[in-house]
Amino acid sequence: MRCNDCNKFVSYDTETDPEIGLDVSSDGHVTGSVRIVNTCQECGSELKEANLDVDVDLSAEIEKHRLLKGKHDDLSVSDDGGSRTDRTQNKDRNGKLITNRRYMKQFYGAEMTITVECECGEKFEASWAEEVQASGMDELQ
Repeated sequence: MRCNDCNKFVSYDTETDPEIGLDVSSDGHVTGSVRIVNTCQECGSELKEANLDVDVDLSAEIEKHRLLKGKHDDLSVSDDGGSRTDRTQNKDRNGKLITNRRYMKQFYGAEMTITVECECGEKFEASWAEEVQASGMDELQ
């Protein structure tokens, strides 16, 4: 891809941290979004982005906790900061190795551990991960 700022064909810098925004409902359902950005390796301009949806349901565990310990209404959500994922699919649908790089697929994504904490200090954790094919990311320039 050509960068408009440095006017070169550039590689992507995929080491930027994901931007995470999470909310938790009163029953323990976590929703939100994670934004990942591929920037220009030369100048750092944002070239492509993807917004991934977070939907994690911890309501069954929290309901069980409330039945045992009493009604605890206040919940807070946090994450471990998340990390980027980068994967190349080098096998076809039959499991045969693809030798020509042109026919391989590139995937970018994010993963994190979500923690919901009850007002009594009890913590509930869940892992979340999602990825998008590179060609499915939105261009910013």
